[in-house]
Amino acid sequence: PAPTLAEPRAPEPPSPAETIYIVIHDPPPAAGAAVAADDWVPDEARGENPFARTRTWIGDYDCPQGTTEMTFRILQVQGDRIKAVFDFRHAASGASGKYLMRGRYDPETRTATFSPGAWLERPPNYVTVSMKGDLALDGSLFAGRIEHPECGAFRLRPAG
Repeated sequence: PAPTLAEPRAPEPPSPAETIYIVIHDPPPAAGAAVAADDWVPDEARGENPFARTRTWIGDYDCPQGTTEMTFRILQVQGDRIKAVFDFRHAASGASGKYLMRGRYDPETRTATFSPGAWLERPPNYVTVSMKGDLALDGSLFAGRIEHPECGAFRLRPAG
């Protein structure tokens, strides 16, 4: 017998919707709460670098010439990296100068460390120095040590 065409069938009604459950075993950590195995933390988890907000700091430091006035000007902030100018004036001798610095800010310890760069204006008998200090929680003071064997503390407050 020859094949015959069957009567067209009515489409079947759609099956009822299925419910799918997704089980998450551990909630994701809050930003900054956990660090991946490679120690990478997204920039937004680190918090704002306070040197981006306060660009000019005024105060003084102690070295062999005596207490010396200082203005610390922030030029650029990129993440935890900072470029600045160390600008000083020793009132008693009239000596003044300035040089570039580069530094890093650690938001966990609120510590910033700066290394000297090129002179912009160099007075005779002066050398560039490194500095390391801590930032007050309220941002009202950046203080620490001039890292030279004959020098001591520095104290800086936001200008204005």
